[in-house]
Amino acid sequence: MNIVIISGHPRADSFTHALAQSYQQGAKAGGAKANLFSLSQGNLNTGPMVSGPSKENWNDEISALWTAIKKADHIVVAHPLWWGSMPAELKNLFDRLLLPNLAYSYKKGSPLPVGHLKGKSAEVIMTSDTPDWYYRLAYGKAQTKLMKNQILKFVGLKPLRFTHISPIHNMPAPKRQMHLNKIEDMAKKFVAKHKKSAA
Repeated sequence: MNIVIISGHPRADSFTHALAQSYQQGAKAGGAKANLFSLSQGNLNTGPMVSGPSKENWNDEISALWTAIKKADHIVVAHPLWWGSMPAELKNLFDRLLLPNLAYSYKKGSPLPVGHLKGKSAEVIMTSDTPDWYYRLAYGKAQTKLMKNQILKFVGLKPLRFTHISPIHNMPAPKRQMHLNKIEDMAKKFVAKHKKSAA
């Protein structure tokens, strides 16, 4: 099994990035190939687009990420909830990466897109200071719906699971470690289940 993990927090010392690393460790322990791409390292976190959506806005690392995604069976996105949505840096990466006629296209006469990443699954790990019950009741899971329907499904990915870890503010170290262990175990079990179904 081939997995791509996108760490969508612009700081390497973040809990979100640690969760992405835990997922990678669990997936590898389960026997999968797991590549981690991070906004906090390298050139995925770039400036504004110099032209309309095109590969002119790509660099070597964005090209490498797209190549990895094309080969992947499963894609994981880990990100914090900032001001009700994802960090601007992650949105910028999606704007650059998921190009028309590459990640999706439109058939003549149809207003609905055809996703070019069909056959792959995806999941999201989101952290926030907002308690989960409040995120659901007051905000209607807005960011989850956006990620599921307007990004993942739009390009053909089949969302599998959304994990919301909160509230992060003042979360004690033992509880953070508990979540890191749970994410690692979750990844290991997911790979094992995939192996079993493929056997």
